[in-house]
Amino acid sequence: MQRALVIGFLLSLFALQPISAQPLEEMLKDYRFEKRIKGPTHKRGQLLEVKVDKHNNYLAMTFAATSYRYIHLYIYRLYTWEPVQELRIKAKRVELYNSVFDVDGKYLYANTDVYKNEFKKIDLKTGKVSDVPCQEVPGNGCRPLEVRQYETTAYTVGENYIIFQDEKFENYVRIFVRKELQKIQNEEDDIPDFLKQPEEEEIETGPKVDPTIFTIWLDQSNLKDLKEYGYLKVSKFDILINNSLAKTFEFEKHSTSTIVLPEKAINSLENKGAWIIENLRVAVKE
Repeated sequence: MQRALVIGFLLSLFALQPISAQPLEEMLKDYRFEKRIKGPTHKRGQLLEVKVDKHNNYLAMTFAATSYRYIHLYIYRLYTWEPVQELRIKAKRVELYNSVFDVDGKYLYANTDVYKNEFKKIDLKTGKVSDVPCQEVPGNGCRPLEVRQYETTAYTVGENYIIFQDEKFENYVRIFVRKELQKIQNEEDDIPDFLKQPEEEEIETGPKVDPTIFTIWLDQSNLKDLKEYGYLKVSKFDILINNSLAKTFEFEKHSTSTIVLPEKAINSLENKGAWIIENLRVAVKE
């Protein structure tokens, strides 16, 4: 009987293994380097855990601090890899596998005890940290907690990106992208013609456009890629499809590098040839 229980336990462990059972070294043959994120630089600043937001908005990472009373918590945007918050949390631990982002992408509810339902609510815009009861945590924060081993390797949706600890420097996180996806993002190093502002004679033959509106031009192949992958790299701009982040997106001509559009923008681009929000226009060139 005891033997049967042991065998059953081992089988359950194998069942919980990730779909990507292939060794990381083998998988990386199909990927290329995309980004490296540097954690704290002190001697104890090694990566502890990584987590990909199930709502496809953020990447969370924890690093050891100089004092055992604190944890470094880094939060970056998925796909653009822009830092959102880099915090030093007063807690002995942050269990990312029991932590959750809200569906609107405004808060992270970080579990700070391996056995208790204790959470800190982190405002991703301001960085403000506050204690909250488990009843306020999305997805039944008062449920019995499960204890897991920290994961230092994570995958985005469709395994398009692999995120893992650098093998030489323990405070670095490396990000690799599928070769075929990177090829789409980097087809041209120079500014393509469809992104250049049209000459005066071209403007005269087309519809009148408010000159105060900044225009980004796409062609049909760009539109196809944007619809299929939800992401497009054009010159200095990263265009991302994300309903949650699009609600708070603002465009500033001289500082914005990431443009976030809602899913309905795809329909507008396909049917009307353009999507306009205040001082930004994304249009498809005929």
